Amino acid sequence: MGERVLVDTDILIDYCREKIDLLPGNIYYISTITLYEYMRGTKKPKKAKKLLEESFIVIPLNNQILLKSAEIWRNLKQKGALVDDRDLTIGATAIALNLKLYTKNIKHFKRLTEHGLQLFKPQSLENTKPL
Repeated sequence: MGERVLVDTDILIDYCREKIDLLPGNIYYISTITLYEYMRGTKKPKKAKKLLEESFIVIPLNNQILLKSAEIWRNLKQKGALVDDRDLTIGATAIALNLKLYTKNIKHFKRLTEHGLQLFKPQSLENTKPL
């Protein structure tokens, strides 16, 4: 069995534009935040929502994710290193549910690794189309 991977919005956009493939054998998830970010940027949000819900396991916000987000936010605020609330919630989703996050936005999400965030790095780029 492959890895359990939470797909960030930037990777989802590249995937939907057929710039990259998702490697087979993994289980892919998106958060409701990613679903929202994608829907708001498309011309056919209802169709996009339906297709994404059929293609990915969509993770709704729950108390575990909200508590983890708030905990991390307080820590980052003390350090003066806040990240966007959407990114924070996506990262907290991955941490709370023990998923690896697949993103190109390493700069922001790297701040969450000290809180347990694991970043997904595809083992094989054979199926990845060049950007």
